[in-house]
Amino acid sequence: MFKKFISSFFINKEQVQQDILGIDISHSYVRIIQLIKKKKQWSLLKVASKSLDETYESFEKKQEAIISLLKNIKLEQKFNTDNAAISLPVNSAIVQVLQIPFLGEEELNAAVANGSLWENSINLPGETSEYSIFWQTIKKDAEKNTMSILFVASRVDEIEKNCDLIRKAGFEPIIVDVRCFALRNILKTYDESITQKISAFIEISGEENFAVFIYDGLPFIYDIFVSDTDMKALINGGDEVTKELFARLGSQIRSSVSSFIKQSSAPGIEKISLVSSLPYFDTLLTGLKEEILEFKIESLQPFNQVYIPAQFKERIESEKNISSFTVSTGLATRQLDVFGYFKFVTAVSNINLLPGREEKIKKEKEKITVNNKISSLSIISSAILALSLLTYTYFITTIPSDEDIAAINAKSTLADNDLAKIKSKYQEAKKWADLIGAGNNKVFDVSFLQVIPAGVFIVDLNQNRMGISVVNLKTIDPTLANNVILEMSKIYKNVKLLGMESSGENDAFKTLKINYEMK
Repeated sequence: MFKKFISSFFINKEQVQQDILGIDISHSYVRIIQLIKKKKQWSLLKVASKSLDETYESFEKKQEAIISLLKNIKLEQKFNTDNAAISLPVNSAIVQVLQIPFLGEEELNAAVANGSLWENSINLPGETSEYSIFWQTIKKDAEKNTMSILFVASRVDEIEKNCDLIRKAGFEPIIVDVRCFALRNILKTYDESITQKISAFIEISGEENFAVFIYDGLPFIYDIFVSDTDMKALINGGDEVTKELFARLGSQIRSSVSSFIKQSSAPGIEKISLVSSLPYFDTLLTGLKEEILEFKIESLQPFNQVYIPAQFKERIESEKNISSFTVSTGLATRQLDVFGYFKFVTAVSNINLLPGREEKIKKEKEKITVNNKISSLSIISSAILALSLLTYTYFITTIPSDEDIAAINAKSTLADNDLAKIKSKYQEAKKWADLIGAGNNKVFDVSFLQVIPAGVFIVDLNQNRMGISVVNLKTIDPTLANNVILEMSKIYKNVKLLGMESSGENDAFKTLKINYEMK
């Protein structure tokens, strides 16, 4: 039974979700969202936003401002992770749904590995090696002997440029999505009955102007052409945003809808959800509604089906343009199960163009595996220590005392044989008591075990009632020593870290030696 108890901590563990920050950098804002999901309910865990100036002296100055704002947010929010999901601009990526003859898994993987599939199916500017490519089969038609593959690619240098910006602010990108798909990922927070319908989104943000439709599991993405003059007018706002500008935008939006219906054979659309990072969102929404009467245009509400804790409600309700949080919220839903990285059924939900992502996945798996083992060992250590205390108490309270033996000896001088047996029993019990008493020198106050930081477990302890006591701890994160010393100082005095050493070249754990004295 004890073996089964121990095994239960190491097997059949529920897969763990990875904490991820959704970071969106638009023309006007820097947004960071962190969500948490319990069962089917998403909840807002962190929300942060900083405004960018309308203009900067140069591109480099704007980059410096973005890094500075991200650093400030990090200091203010004290996130529990540095891992981030970011998105590339739509014009930085090549997105296509390829229709190819049906191939078996082995044939398909071989064609991808040797590059022949892309050479025969798509024309990439430059060499294939210059790109980070994500692909996934999204539809198979056995009757027509065809299959559909989602192909997404971006130049490695373009991706690294965006990742370096995030890294300079102290975050670590582990997911690189494309903006149109990050926006679409808001559907993960919606009820399943809603996500099964045709989804239509448009973003009009001056620099980012596109339409994305999802139908029958396939993505349809169209550029909404905006001239340089109109783009400047959209960014500047004010009197430059005219009815004529809305008429041109309306014509482009109608064109994208017509192309979608023709290409997909969809029955039509009822509404389009509008997203923008422009500060005058209400003016934009009203202008498009007046221009386009064929279907409903409404503001996308990213938190419609996300639980908002009380401390964030006033912050969210005061936001004039709530749609501008859509991309960061969509990115925040990429809180993936590490042991099933990027293996969702719907390809448009799991795009990742991070170069070298396979190695990153491997490291994350190893990290989570080690953390799970540490957590399990901590629980087992607590159980063993508690069991030792109970055993010691049992023996102390049940063995015969010296007074009991003296009384028996006085009353029964003739029962030598019985007395000999009792003395024998006493010596045996005393031996056990001494052993258990020695073991008690290695037992912490049980209440302390409830506050010992996660990721730390006790490997050796010599606890003395008088003088100096020593405890040896193991952890994969040496910075947790400060947390341990802080908690121990609440119970003991003169708590000091004597030293830290590694167990071996291949051992990721560090051994911490801490001195303390009883109060």
